[in-house]
Amino acid sequence: MKLKNIIFTLAFFSLMLFNTKVFAQESSFNLIQKELTKQQRDLLQQEKEVMKTNREAFKASLTKEQLAILKDKTISKSEIRKRLVATFSIDQKKMVSDQQISLRKTRENFRSTLTNEQRKMLKERIDKIRNSKDRGELKDGSRINNTKNERKKRN
Repeated sequence: MKLKNIIFTLAFFSLMLFNTKVFAQESSFNLIQKELTKQQRDLLQQEKEVMKTNREAFKASLTKEQLAILKDKTISKSEIRKRLVATFSIDQKKMVSDQQISLRKTRENFRSTLTNEQRKMLKERIDKIRNSKDRGELKDGSRINNTKNERKKRN
């Protein structure tokens, strides 16, 4: 009977720890959203929907070769990006460019609505994320288990 209780307790705590790690980013975003005005939240929601639509249209435009590049788990994310960009059609390049321009405009609009307190709070949270030890772990290495735990230098 005690063994069952111990196993149950261990399983419960393991599940709780795992869920905390999985939902950490979402809960952090929800905390930030609580500090925003309705107008600011609406602006972010609209941009999120536009980005989702654009992403779906872009994914639909990918060729079989481009999809194969994306699915290759033996190369780093930066290498995938480099190879993929080299294969973009004119229309795909335009989609990416339009999305970047739209995102810049939204950022400018969003920044203009921020109060000094909101700026300070966002800056602190962004700095905390940037200083995180796990940041960028997939960017430079391959996406499969890296047994040597070595990191490549960025170009």
